[in-house]
Amino acid sequence: MRLSTLFIIFTISMLVASSLGQQAIGYGGPPEQSSSNNYTVEISSDDTSYLLGDSIAFSGKVNKYDEERNLRISIFDSANNLILTQKTPVSEDLTFNQSMVLNEKFHDGKYSVKTQYGTSKATIEIIFFEINSNNLTVGEESSNAKIPDWIKTNAGWWADGSIDDSSFVQGIQFLIKEGLMKI
Repeated sequence: MRLSTLFIIFTISMLVASSLGQQAIGYGGPPEQSSSNNYTVEISSDDTSYLLGDSIAFSGKVNKYDEERNLRISIFDSANNLILTQKTPVSEDLTFNQSMVLNEKFHDGKYSVKTQYGTSKATIEIIFFEINSNNLTVGEESSNAKIPDWIKTNAGWWADGSIDDSSFVQGIQFLIKEGLMKI
């Protein structure tokens, strides 16, 4: 009899616990997701539109400094293919600056920049920019015509004799092929 009484008490306790258990678990439960402990990043670029060969300057700040964390700036094309990624130092004053050259890895189109500070408890910040090389033509009298820095560098090397005529001509052919120069 004693065993059956214990069994009945146990069964009733289980029934009561199961009916109240769902409410008890829902009350209090785990804390809500909060970004208060996350490392966040704010980033901006010096412009939103560039020519092939331009340098793009990124700057921004993080919400907390940690010398053990790395800030990573990654650039993706419109198909979400990784084009370039670079680790960037963060100063103790929570700021960072980084320049990148839009070299031969890039082409006309829209790009996204994803920035992450560390790998855990990190928030990713995303900005966008565009490369449009159709704006540059030889003899263009527009005040917005800008010759990319790498062209100036190649011309200087050619003038100094650091590169041969063939290499310089290949650079000119690239400009024509990509529509940067029309002859």
